[in-house]
Amino acid sequence: MKLSRLRKISWKLIAVYSAVVVLVFFADPSPDKWKRWNFWAGVALALASISVRFWAAGHLVKNKVLTVTGPYAYVKNPLYIGTFLGMVGFAFITMGPPGDPWYLQHLNWILFALAILAFAFYYVPYKKRREGDRLHELFGEAWDHYDRTVPDYFPRLTRYERAQDRPWSWAATCGNSEQWTPFTVAAGLAAVVWNGWIVEQVSRLMK
Repeated sequence: MKLSRLRKISWKLIAVYSAVVVLVFFADPSPDKWKRWNFWAGVALALASISVRFWAAGHLVKNKVLTVTGPYAYVKNPLYIGTFLGMVGFAFITMGPPGDPWYLQHLNWILFALAILAFAFYYVPYKKRREGDRLHELFGEAWDHYDRTVPDYFPRLTRYERAQDRPWSWAATCGNSEQWTPFTVAAGLAAVVWNGWIVEQVSRLMK
């Protein structure tokens, strides 16, 4: 992992990882959870998340060109769509035990709803204002036209009329540090599968 990414750790990132730890801790500890429909629904969404983020990261060239290729020809923020799919998938696989109180059984969806509210009412306006101004300064009318024409989060059905044909690039994917995403997702899945054992070991250490 790049040192520059470590420097970008903020309270928002800490909050996200803290929520993940809480979800893993309170998820159903049953060893056969991987046999249930919700686990595989979550895995399918996690794989979709990886695919979308890889596709987007392989086209994104920050601050050098206005990216209007690949998924960016249909939506301005495909990386966030990929992240959203991953969040829904992780919520599916971290359902609480059936015998727990309702708020622990559904803690996954409670935290997911809070994350969506924070994203919609805090992060989106902040990002729109800050990034929109920066991209306007960099690309001028080209950005203004793209901003007016292409939706932020709900993809259009037709390709952006000024879209280009630059191919997907593994170098761009690595340049955006997206090559680590499958390992992060795999670690999250493993933590959920073996969360009962993990919680038991942590409890022993704390005694």
